[in-house]
Amino acid sequence: MKMGGLRHQHYALLPLALSIQSSFCSNGTRNDTMTRGHKIALINIYALVLVVGSIGVILMIGVLKSNLRSWTTVAFFNLVLVHCFFLVTIPFRIYYYVTDFWNLNAFFCKVVSSMIHIHMHVVFVIYVIILTIHFFHYFKKIEHMEFYRSIHAMVFSVSIWSVVIIAGPVILYHYGKHANDSEHKCFHFGEELKEGTVLGCNIFLSVCTVILSCVMSCMLALILYLMIKKHGASSWAQQEFWAQMKNVSLVLIILFCLAPYHLYRLYYLTNYSALQNENEVFLAITSLTCFDMMLVFAGKGICHRCWG
Repeated sequence: MKMGGLRHQHYALLPLALSIQSSFCSNGTRNDTMTRGHKIALINIYALVLVVGSIGVILMIGVLKSNLRSWTTVAFFNLVLVHCFFLVTIPFRIYYYVTDFWNLNAFFCKVVSSMIHIHMHVVFVIYVIILTIHFFHYFKKIEHMEFYRSIHAMVFSVSIWSVVIIAGPVILYHYGKHANDSEHKCFHFGEELKEGTVLGCNIFLSVCTVILSCVMSCMLALILYLMIKKHGASSWAQQEFWAQMKNVSLVLIILFCLAPYHLYRLYYLTNYSALQNENEVFLAITSLTCFDMMLVFAGKGICHRCWG
């Protein structure tokens, strides 16, 4: 009787053990089902980016009419174009997270999904270009902050977009080759990281972004230190000091929106199947770079109109 009771107890615990094992296996292999919390976070982030980013772009277009030969103006003009292309894809992301169903073709899913990555990297490159120009100008390595002719500004813009146009089709061709088109799901392309070249490229881009973010931050800190050391308490009254505040805005955007994602991504690459949902949230945070229009130049243009 005693042995029979123990045997029944073992049989009774068997379903619980199987359920625990299955849950561990599912968490360790693949996590395609998005929780309600993740969906709400993604919908709120993208909705906020769509509204604020659109307002910022509209305001920025009015500010950029001033001098199209300025290095900074041309760089921000290209930044506006990148934001516009990305903002067009956000409503499709919001619709998918609300319905949890992708009824458009698989190629368009790849376009929408890859656009946030293209946006993130192009924005970062433009930030680095702007900051580098300003840093060189501060150390008197660049005398003029303008192109000599308008054609030079056009060549600068074309060179940026040529890289995007060349790299875009290559990315779309290799992006999402392992996805199942019949599942009516989108943004589940983690399986691509099984390829060594894709994994290596992701690690390289994340490491480079983190290193450049640290370099830009240190350079800005050095410039602010030199200015405070030179002018002391009167630094706040110097026009040169307030000119650096634009750079501070850009560096803060990099440190709060871009660098954290790439640090997390290095961890995500070690277990991409189980961290898919968390990666989507961190990736959505990078879209907050669309706020740069409001923070850097749009506010300045509004203040000039108010006080002018």
